[in-house]
Amino acid sequence: MNASRIGILQEALRKQGLECAFLVPGPNLRYLTGLQLEAFERVILGIMPPAGDPVFVVPQLEADKVRAHIDSHIDAHIHCGAVFSYTDDAGPLDALRQAFRALSLSLGLGSRVAGAEFLHMRLLDRDIIEEASGHDGSGCSLRFRDLGPIAARMRAVKGSDELAALKRAAQIVDTGIAAAASAIAPGITEREVAAAVERAMLAAGADRVPFNAVLAGANSALPHGQTSDYEMREGDMVICDIGATYRGYNGDITRTFAVGKPTPEMARIYGVVYEANRAACQAARPGVTGEQLDSVARDVIARAGFGEYFTHRTGHGLGLEIHEEPYIVQGAEEPLEAGMVFTIEPGIYIPGVGGVRIEDDLALTDDGCLVLTAFPRELA
Repeated sequence: MNASRIGILQEALRKQGLECAFLVPGPNLRYLTGLQLEAFERVILGIMPPAGDPVFVVPQLEADKVRAHIDSHIDAHIHCGAVFSYTDDAGPLDALRQAFRALSLSLGLGSRVAGAEFLHMRLLDRDIIEEASGHDGSGCSLRFRDLGPIAARMRAVKGSDELAALKRAAQIVDTGIAAAASAIAPGITEREVAAAVERAMLAAGADRVPFNAVLAGANSALPHGQTSDYEMREGDMVICDIGATYRGYNGDITRTFAVGKPTPEMARIYGVVYEANRAACQAARPGVTGEQLDSVARDVIARAGFGEYFTHRTGHGLGLEIHEEPYIVQGAEEPLEAGMVFTIEPGIYIPGVGGVRIEDDLALTDDGCLVLTAFPRELA
């Protein structure tokens, strides 16, 4: 339970005149409370008032876990009575009403506005909140405002513990890419290489492998393609885009390999992408905008005549989510800050032929950046 982070959120709620914030299992609840929960088809809610202690509505099978977590984090001064549980046969409605009473919330009276996670909250969660808040027949006029921008700003700059986890996650994906490089050969399938990658990362300490794309030959022209049973052939380009989660934080790396000797055209394309990656990494520092970094990489590729084949943004933030703020894209005009962590991943994709992408994880320092991923970028 992070009292400091909860306090920042509560200050934002007061400034915006919000009655409370509804949080669902996912990155924001974990960031604020340390709770790692999976709702599946059940309802799980953390309810943050503008002042005072949050309360939790959880199914009975999760109640002891949540209470134990709260008891072990006494800095937030939250007691076990702040957990309202329900059985599967009863459902969450009464437990949620009890939580409202504990917080002295009267969301069904007048026109009230509460914060909600538009990106993560399900209609199921929203419906049960509206039903519980309007149970007195007063004609609930509860409205929701997106908490996304508030949470994104809070999470964009990483603390020391977060940076340590992200560095370890980057080391783990380096291990995975090394396993891919060793496994790639003519006659080997994409799926066999992906299996070697997953084994290596789990053995290196990954909590889980959230994605693991190995794309060879024409499949490498699909930026988010699906690993298949395709057998690699001499001359194929192989894009390996892999991720690993460590203590909730994600590493993300892409390297492109050639099976044997690449064609002259693909070797040229590789050189262009390599230069785009290098130029953007060198330009990364506090005060530069995401838009400016995107332009650095994009201009290298455009000058080489491949601009139309660079079909995505240059990068995205990394943290508890694989894609989060800041985004390295046109229109991102806010200056980047020390402590932000993001990817640089330019690519060129020729339909029906193949593609090249080189992706690294960067952490901004006070006067520049630290590249967290270390596996060589040169085409072997």
